[in-house]
Amino acid sequence: MNASSLHLSIRYSLCLFIMLACVDVPLLKAQQKEDDNIELYSSEETYEYQYNSKQKQVTVDQLIEKTFICNAFRSSIPFGETYNNQEEILDVNIEVDGKRARDIRPTYDYLNINSYFYTDARMCYFELPFVQKGSKSKVTIEKEIKDPRYLSTVFFTDNYPTRTKKITVIVPRWMQTDIHPYNFEGQNISVQKTFDSKKNADIYTYTASNMPAMKKTAMSPGPSWLWPHIMICSKTADYEGNKSAYFATTADLYKWYHSLTQQLHSDTVALDERAKKITEGITDKWEQLKAIFYWVEDNVRYIAFEDGIAGFKPDEAHEVMRKKYGDCKGMANLTKALLQRCGFDARLCWIGTNHIMYDYSIPSLSVDNHMICAVNYKGKWWFLDATEEYMQPGVYAERIQGRQVMIENGDSFLLEHIPSTKPEQNSRLFKEELYVDGNNMAGKILYKYEGESKTDILSSINGVKKDRLQTALENYITNSNMHYKISNMKTTSLEQRDGNLEVNFDLVYQDAVSSFGSEMYIDIDYNKEFNNAVIDTVKRKIDLRFDSKDNFITETDLLMPAGYKAGTLPENLHIVHPKFTIDITYAVKDNKICYRKKITILNTYLQKSDFLEWNKAIASLSKKYLEQITLVKL
Repeated sequence: MNASSLHLSIRYSLCLFIMLACVDVPLLKAQQKEDDNIELYSSEETYEYQYNSKQKQVTVDQLIEKTFICNAFRSSIPFGETYNNQEEILDVNIEVDGKRARDIRPTYDYLNINSYFYTDARMCYFELPFVQKGSKSKVTIEKEIKDPRYLSTVFFTDNYPTRTKKITVIVPRWMQTDIHPYNFEGQNISVQKTFDSKKNADIYTYTASNMPAMKKTAMSPGPSWLWPHIMICSKTADYEGNKSAYFATTADLYKWYHSLTQQLHSDTVALDERAKKITEGITDKWEQLKAIFYWVEDNVRYIAFEDGIAGFKPDEAHEVMRKKYGDCKGMANLTKALLQRCGFDARLCWIGTNHIMYDYSIPSLSVDNHMICAVNYKGKWWFLDATEEYMQPGVYAERIQGRQVMIENGDSFLLEHIPSTKPEQNSRLFKEELYVDGNNMAGKILYKYEGESKTDILSSINGVKKDRLQTALENYITNSNMHYKISNMKTTSLEQRDGNLEVNFDLVYQDAVSSFGSEMYIDIDYNKEFNNAVIDTVKRKIDLRFDSKDNFITETDLLMPAGYKAGTLPENLHIVHPKFTIDITYAVKDNKICYRKKITILNTYLQKSDFLEWNKAIASLSKKYLEQITLVKL
């Protein structure tokens, strides 16, 4: 399921644009270069509940009809449709300019990552041609969804601009279904409900016009926050006395999840041996908990699709331990199993990261995309996410902060929230004692990293070989700028979780000082966070989300050279916004210039309505970075 920073729980109904980026086949690595060349002329999706009398179960017939049009020049595009062991593609028909294209044969294959990690998700794919301007190519796919639970979110947007999109849901009166609309505001979407007496079914028809392409954009919230879609929730069925229960309540959702975990049968002997080895010589229970958690972080590689299409049943704990890799479900299960071997009250948890907008008020497979472990220790819940490298208990990644979490509790469940923290959790303190040395600034520097700022740097530098660790750390700190020369570096442990990461070093900031006559001009800030970080409001059409609530603090004291005094100091800068603040001050104290800067991201979600104020703030900040301190001879 979900991983770092970035992490859609549409599950088995994933939108095509996500899949095109993940499939390891050359055909699907192609990208449309011209946004207007290919459009979806029309797109229709129909979902109809059926009752399979032979198998005595409810299924859903899905019909997909997509007609693409070429607006400019001859081209071809990749087309793919995902499915899994709960779905079956019954038929694929391809037409090019009104004629069936029998020479185009779809390929059916498993999705994989880098050719070595496979899931039960599959892809039917082929290349769709357009012979000239005005050509139309049509794809018709018939699918069967074997379990109505897997029918969840349906989007009105696609990988290409769409002129018209129609979604039809046919619900027989023997079926109870809820349909929840999302992000319809400001969209040209009409809704119609009719009754078909022959089918004894209610028919819900949604028609949308002029839908933009659903493109992947850097630093964007998950699609459920942005794009219009519906969530279809199958509740219960009563076909001629044959009753079936799906997800009428959150308790039903948990019951189904719990039934999958009850099918697990761990090798307790192997787990006992490992737990004893990990905690050997450790008598303090809290230290045992941390040792288990850190061991899983260090020894089990997280490998999974970003949005959890690999199903819902965790892998056996001993198998994850043996293979030394797993997805979030397997890693959570291993963490739980090892902790239980040491006597802890450890439990599995289901959670939706901030990549998705839903919570457990609606029972659906789309409401969560991640699994973690919870430990009730001395009456307090501690949430352990082993997919986060170098994370310590009590420090939570932004993607799960404040999110509702479902905790297993035998046949029942508990609903809690992951604690939300302030930006101070992730502070990056740059404390500098500098002096002028010719055209350079030099001095002693202390960098202190906390929370996610610490896990970021540790994850980045520990990905290299040990003999290159020092160079990697220097490059991280200096951003590979050749004007910053670092020496005599000393650090706290680069593998630690507890406490802060501190880096001490000597710095020579080359060419930071310019002299003209009796005046000296100094560029005192070499970090310049968010310099020129304006948002291109012409190109960017969607909201933006930062990875974490950050807190950048710079405290610089510059010793004025003998025979000089402060001349002109830039004006202070104070910007306060509900989602971010910028504070820069300059002062003279004794024979030092005291430069203080604090940039804080209070809320990681910037909506388009925030872009104007953000850009104004960044423009002021970048202008401030250009202003230099002036020293004059006495």
